[in-house]
Amino acid sequence: MAEVIGTVAAVLQLAQAVASTALEVYDFFSVIQNAPREIRVINTDVHAFYMLVNNLATSLLSPSVVAAVADDAEIETALKTLLEPMRNCRVVLNRMKDKLSPHLKPDMSTAQAAGQDSERGSSISAERLRMRSGNVSWYFKRREVFATALELERTKATFGATMGGITMILVLKGASLKDQPRKMAYKHEFDQDAGSALKVYATSVFEVGEDDRSVNESTESFSTKVGSSTTGLLIDPVLAEELKAGVNSRSKFVVEAVLQHVHVDVRDSKGRTALSYAAENGQIEITELLLERGALVSARHYSLSSCHRNSGKSPIHWAAMKGHRNIVELLLQYGANPNARTTSGRTPIQEASAAGHNDLVAFFISKKVNINAQAYSDGWSCLHEVVFLRNIPGVRLLVDGGALLNVQITSSKAPLHLAVVQQSISIMEILLQAGADPNIPMNEDITPLHLAAAAGWTLGIELLVRFGAEMNAKDSLTHETPLHKAARNRELHGVQKLLELGANPEETNCDGQNYEDISNCAQASPQDWAVDSYRGAYLMSLHA
Repeated sequence: MAEVIGTVAAVLQLAQAVASTALEVYDFFSVIQNAPREIRVINTDVHAFYMLVNNLATSLLSPSVVAAVADDAEIETALKTLLEPMRNCRVVLNRMKDKLSPHLKPDMSTAQAAGQDSERGSSISAERLRMRSGNVSWYFKRREVFATALELERTKATFGATMGGITMILVLKGASLKDQPRKMAYKHEFDQDAGSALKVYATSVFEVGEDDRSVNESTESFSTKVGSSTTGLLIDPVLAEELKAGVNSRSKFVVEAVLQHVHVDVRDSKGRTALSYAAENGQIEITELLLERGALVSARHYSLSSCHRNSGKSPIHWAAMKGHRNIVELLLQYGANPNARTTSGRTPIQEASAAGHNDLVAFFISKKVNINAQAYSDGWSCLHEVVFLRNIPGVRLLVDGGALLNVQITSSKAPLHLAVVQQSISIMEILLQAGADPNIPMNEDITPLHLAAAAGWTLGIELLVRFGAEMNAKDSLTHETPLHKAARNRELHGVQKLLELGANPEETNCDGQNYEDISNCAQASPQDWAVDSYRGAYLMSLHA
């Protein structure tokens, strides 16, 4: 009992501290007058995170919740799993604030108004902040801020998945208390609000009565209910292949027959369960049968070293990848996490986006999933995926749904960079009209205009300049302008267009060369001077 109280106290103390930090960060971000859209979206997420943690802390102050946890070792163990994710979230929240603070200054208009209020005897309003206009430091350091934001997203995703798992345990245990059919208990949509679930469960325990022996019997560990005799079946590849064959037969009768002696969650050598195969194949009846038999809706594909995209996929990822909306809807009814992450950090909506399933993407958006989630491995978002595919309807769908426009991948490419590389004028127009930054830099501070110039793409050059692209922007490695890049690749049409639009022909690079000097050298030795139009940098850097 003392150990349980210690667990509850530890989780409560940390939850209160994390909630306080989250609220502090939220208040800090809220007073920034001209915060970029990315920061505003982060702040909305921070507030949602605060609400979850604060509700968890509030629930743990309830004596009935403490008593319910004390009576169930499985719930206590589940609560312990929250400690590390919460600690990580707190660390990253503080780091996020520290990274952003140097780029802010007091809002003078607010300060003046506060001074006037003070003279009149009014209370002084809270200090407002502004991003420093023309701040060179922010131009170079914002990548660090957004990298920290990606780290925050990752820690919150882990916390959310853990909270969702606890909620599911509590829902199933609560259903057992009320003698609900287990088949019906499994139908419960994913919910991160473990605090509310704890309150509901504690109420159910109280209603049944603490001295009712059936409580202990009905809420025993689910692993115990499976029984030690089936433990070995969960990892038997031979039995897994037998069940997989039953799924592939597309016969419910065959699957039911196999399930008489094979555990529903048996895994093959890659960690896949029958449910993942049924979901991938779009077999709605067999998927429902497996779920009714208690198949683990969140079972993950093992994290194999050779399967970057498949590692860590759950059934909803497989269904989304194949565009099976009916399967996705069914999995969600049984508690699948719509924002579940693979080992590399990919979400179901990202799988749907990468495969061009716009109808399923629209469905996910209607479910309020995180459309701005970025993969941990490469930083790609849904918007990067559809731009890369030149999927114009998909781009419109995501932009209208609130996708962030200036999110950058590990090479710092934003969706606009990809649109330029793909030479899709329609997608560029959608992004720029929606507010994409025409001067956003990627690695080596290459801008979209550098890329368009290196390719000699005059339509792209014209469009970027029309939306405010800096004509004489210089990269950080060779200090070259878009005009230099066009000259390196002997793109005469690009050179002419840039000059027509007002590019400075006298700008020099780190070697003191203007575009004409480079053009002469490139004519004599093209391979030595060319740059890759995908990167806007030297060809040899592709192998760096």
